[in-house]
Amino acid sequence: MSWGGLYVGAGYGREKKSLDQGTAYQALTPAFLGPPSNEPVSLATTNYLNRGHVLGGYLWQYERFLLGAEGDYSFGDRVPVSIPFGAEPGSCGVGTTGNYICGRPTAFGSVETRGHVRGVAGLALTPSFMAFVSGGVAFGRSDSIGSHVGFALASSPNQPALVSGNSLAPDKSLVGTSIGGGIQVKASENLIARLEYLKDTYDDVVTSGAVVQANVGGNVVTMTSPSEKVKVTNETIRASLIYRFDPNVSPSTSAAINWRSFSTDPALYANTWAGFYVGGGITQNNYTVSQESGMTLTIDDITTLGLDVSRREGFARKMDRTGDHLLIGYRAQLHRFWLGVEGDFEYNSLSSLVSGKSPGQFGSAAGGNMTCYVFATATDCIGLAMAGNLSVETKNHLRLMAGFVITPQLSGFFSIGKSYGVVSGSIGASSGGFVIAPPSAPLVGAATVARNFSPETLIGNTIGGGFEFKATDDLSIRGEYLRDTYSWSHAPIGGAGFGGTIGNVTTNGFAAAASKHEIVNEAYRVSLVYRFLNPQGDRFCSFCW
Repeated sequence: MSWGGLYVGAGYGREKKSLDQGTAYQALTPAFLGPPSNEPVSLATTNYLNRGHVLGGYLWQYERFLLGAEGDYSFGDRVPVSIPFGAEPGSCGVGTTGNYICGRPTAFGSVETRGHVRGVAGLALTPSFMAFVSGGVAFGRSDSIGSHVGFALASSPNQPALVSGNSLAPDKSLVGTSIGGGIQVKASENLIARLEYLKDTYDDVVTSGAVVQANVGGNVVTMTSPSEKVKVTNETIRASLIYRFDPNVSPSTSAAINWRSFSTDPALYANTWAGFYVGGGITQNNYTVSQESGMTLTIDDITTLGLDVSRREGFARKMDRTGDHLLIGYRAQLHRFWLGVEGDFEYNSLSSLVSGKSPGQFGSAAGGNMTCYVFATATDCIGLAMAGNLSVETKNHLRLMAGFVITPQLSGFFSIGKSYGVVSGSIGASSGGFVIAPPSAPLVGAATVARNFSPETLIGNTIGGGFEFKATDDLSIRGEYLRDTYSWSHAPIGGAGFGGTIGNVTTNGFAAAASKHEIVNEAYRVSLVYRFLNPQGDRFCSFCW
């Protein structure tokens, strides 16, 4: 059973985009009280996206060894990029007695991998299962990569300062290196399922560097972002469905073989998916903690008609963690359908939304919430956000599963059941702002309200689906998506506000933490599954259906 020949395919993948622009520094030298500080701030960012791809290539086979060339093109979601202004997206607070600061260094930008040209080398482990490695060239495009340094500084009775700058790298087409590897399983003689890992690295992105400084009443603040050769990596786990044009079989014969595999192959009904099984693999968890409402913001410049800004919405914070899992289950098969029950144990899935410092300290890591609005007579920078140091962890699932045998080697399934997790730490709301309207004194303020919670077990719902491919009769590879939803009700927390009138501008901002939060974990899992006992097999004829 040959693996050689021309092939085309398409699929879907999960990408992890990492940019490391080095370390920025924010230094404060107070005029009188308090020691100077020089705090480092990491300019590393990570984003996750789902994207599609198409591919084509050719494989030559000699005995069990394979060698080939392949090209692909990627498409789909892109990381949204916006270049900050002024004090955004930092947070506000009292740096030392007598001065008030909003802002912090922030990295932004993205790189999109558009395609690859690779060499592929493989080994046919069985007639229907092969493993391969790949290496070659990745082609990408950079999009607004850089970092922002900006802040607003007030120290009464002096005039406030609002300064900002950007360290930027020019947008350009990129050429990098790509390495990877994976497995392929034959669903039929011509239809192949692939699961693979790719790592693309680009090294020709260089930022310009930026420095901003302000001196208000002897209080000196300096923010520095270095000129840096950016470390860019794009890691992808992706699945593909491939059609091979067999050079040794005519198209009509190939179509007949594929139709038999899809419809009438006796192996479809042979109870080969039934039995007890165990497995394990990796899980990429994506947690979102949210509340439906709680944020209210209005800004009114009386020189224009109506409210200039009006927002009423909820809060959300995201966090990610890659961990491991073990699973055990049983499937019963009837013709091409199977039903089962499965339980699993998640490890290293704990993730935290960490606020770090409170908004009452310079350089709060709870930032990302400042937005600046520019009016004819004023600049208004407001931040409203979810605060706290909350930890969330999915621990277990107990699911009912139902599947359909598509070919003897390929099964699709969906699942529904219960998820079990743990939540602990603190959660609340923060607000802050800095309004400058010369010649008036600036309007400044920041507040945080949070409550600590003991560890609490959560019981939620889980749904999911995926595909499983047989490498051998008893060993299979599974790729799946799970969505766990928890509803967490707790004691009331309260809210924090910022507002007032300065010059022609009136600002009212309020952030209230709800007494109910929704926690969603979108998990992407790859598992190796081993069936160790099949009561429906020939060895246990008394149990045959």
